[in-house]
Amino acid sequence: MVSRRLRATLGFVRRISWLLGAFGAVYVFASVGFFLLEGSRVSLFNSFYWSIVTLGTVGYGDIVPTTMSAKLLTMGVIAMQVFLLSYLLSVLTTEGAEESQRRALGLFGTDLSGHIVVLGYDGVGRAAVRELLVQEQKVAVVAERSEDVPNIRLLGPPDRLFATFGAPVEPDILRRVNVPAAHSVIVATSDDAQNMIGALNVRSLAPRARVVVAVNRPELRETLRAAGVTYVASPADTGGRLCASAAFEPEVAHAVEEMVSADVRSDIQEFVLTPRTPISAQTFGEAEAVVRSSTGCILIGYAQPHPDGEFDTLVAPPPTDRLAPGYAILLVGTLENARRFRRWFGEDQGR
Repeated sequence: MVSRRLRATLGFVRRISWLLGAFGAVYVFASVGFFLLEGSRVSLFNSFYWSIVTLGTVGYGDIVPTTMSAKLLTMGVIAMQVFLLSYLLSVLTTEGAEESQRRALGLFGTDLSGHIVVLGYDGVGRAAVRELLVQEQKVAVVAERSEDVPNIRLLGPPDRLFATFGAPVEPDILRRVNVPAAHSVIVATSDDAQNMIGALNVRSLAPRARVVVAVNRPELRETLRAAGVTYVASPADTGGRLCASAAFEPEVAHAVEEMVSADVRSDIQEFVLTPRTPISAQTFGEAEAVVRSSTGCILIGYAQPHPDGEFDTLVAPPPTDRLAPGYAILLVGTLENARRFRRWFGEDQGR
């Protein structure tokens, strides 16, 4: 596959191809004209040699025009060369500045793969991007305003963060952030109708990607689930529950905020069991004891996979439940304990 950088270079060459053709035409015209005007004094080869030396502004002086008509031709060729060269430098300067601007705004697209795409950078999208970067994920962001792009680019290194702007749900924009190669897509614009359109467009471009949609109206959950969305979040619903908890059990609200954010002291994380992982065939009670003693983290639940790819999540399950490869375990711990768990477990978090 031709890289995006190579496609951009080929596009630039196409834009200046007429100018390159003009240089070639002047060269051929000067060579043939010099040969005809100088008669038998110079060969056709020497005429081409004279032409390239003259157009290259080298001027060795070993072959010079002797007739009046050949001198007039030389004057015209030099004038055309100066004009074309000046114009070429102007074009290169302008194209260079425009290319730099297009690159800064992400208009050339990205070749990231296995990344997480965030569509929309208002509220939910902004918080999601920051959380994903803290979790060391590769992220591509589509903002609706061009002025947001430079600020987004400051949040992470270019090998893990790509930012561009445009209509977040348009297929061309989705291809620009390489949605077909994405691991997951978060659709989080401020308009529920746009979010639904975006979810459908994402699903058509990336049938296997995990699609997460944030909506303002909780009643849209079932509609979006029927459209193949993996998870539907309602920030208003969740925020309302936290506010209710904060009204009479404030420490519960603080604890929830603490555990779902990776840039504070503790975090809830998910890991998938494989045949190689240390607790892939133990009961939940046995695994809980091993994890606590080995890493300091606390197992709080697990998720059991279904043949259709969905998972059933159980929090605080019976200790006799047996785990198996393919299950996802949920744990909570301080950031230091979570790092210790990753080293002990041997796999990265997430699925």
